[in-house]
Amino acid sequence: MRLERSAKKWRDESRARMFAVKLEAVWASSDHLDDVPQLMARERCNAVIVDCLMFGALAAAEKFKLPAAALVHSAPGALMPPNGQFETLLLDAVNQVRIQAGLAAVKNLWEAWARFPALSNSIRQLDPLASQAPLSFQYFGPMSESVSLSEGRASWLRTDNRPLVLVSFSTGPYWDQTSRIFRTLEALSQCNCRAIVTAGPVEIDPKIVPDNADVVGHAPHDKILSMAALTVTHAGHGTVITSLKYGVPLLCLPNPVADQPILASQIEALGCGASLDGDNATPAEIKAAVGRLLNDRSFTANARTLAETISRSPGVSGAALQLETLLGHETANSSAAE
Repeated sequence: MRLERSAKKWRDESRARMFAVKLEAVWASSDHLDDVPQLMARERCNAVIVDCLMFGALAAAEKFKLPAAALVHSAPGALMPPNGQFETLLLDAVNQVRIQAGLAAVKNLWEAWARFPALSNSIRQLDPLASQAPLSFQYFGPMSESVSLSEGRASWLRTDNRPLVLVSFSTGPYWDQTSRIFRTLEALSQCNCRAIVTAGPVEIDPKIVPDNADVVGHAPHDKILSMAALTVTHAGHGTVITSLKYGVPLLCLPNPVADQPILASQIEALGCGASLDGDNATPAEIKAAVGRLLNDRSFTANARTLAETISRSPGVSGAALQLETLLGHETANSSAAE
């Protein structure tokens, strides 16, 4: 279901304008003040789940007292730490929308989330600011669906006994991951391992792919990670939490933006991986880090400890129960009003 007014701004999707368009149409959209209540009335919705970065939509839910929950798609203290770089870029624009809605300005963007149940798909251990999180913040662990891996590729992965390394950098349009992929391929060509590289939109000349690597556009991480010994990644939250779900340590080459540097630092602090300068790490440095992580079993042991924690997290069923509770309150309120 499309938010009609704000969706029109997506016609300009040039990379040069990407931040401005996201700010106007997604992160701090005054159009959401009209779009959200109109959509709920038209579709007769009982509640709304709002992406945590859609602060205009959250303001609409707050203004009109709509039953709502915020979906936080990373560890809150990594994605939006108070006084952090991302918040500094957004806070003024978000407060302009809130004031337009007749709401009080917030001192930090966590305050906008704290008005609602805030459902995070992370775990407390990955959040360096978990002890400071408002009581409304809840950590449910990964919420993902299973996807099948082609039998041909699955057979190749199972029959080669060398340690399997998943290489996965961002497949989004915001950062060029070509250099990270090339440097990692060069490093792994000198390691006693096999690798599967999900390259996304990056085109890789087959001539430079070493014999121990397989490059694909996309592949289901869950199936690969069940057989993997290591993940090399940009430290996006989805890849991080899924790797840890399977007890797989990580080598992080973060882009210097969003939650990636903070998650990479947290991985190091937890002893379940290492972090290098994503923009500048040399193939030799990547090779050395891969060797250390594959040979020192303490990294795997620490990752498996987190896997046990994740296995006990509420997950999808817990999040669904929370939403059912939200809907239950709405039904009770509607009945009382009648």
